[in-house]
Amino acid sequence: MEQNNYRNTEQDRRLQELEKKLEAVFSHIATTNEELAKIKIDVCWLKKFFWVVVVSSVGGLIGALINLLITIK
Repeated sequence: MEQNNYRNTEQDRRLQELEKKLEAVFSHIATTNEELAKIKIDVCWLKKFFWVVVVSSVGGLIGALINLLITIK
């Protein structure tokens, strides 16, 4: 009987340690998810910047083609 009590106590202690470690890991995962969500939102300006670059590049190409057509005639 004494040995069973010792085993139960030891198992309870190990489970408590494991629960603490898991809680720390889950807390870290939650924090990481929040940070990644903020980064995902902050990338919106980068998309707008590349959109402006693409539009200006296409505009420049169209202008160059029109200039080429005018100078050929």
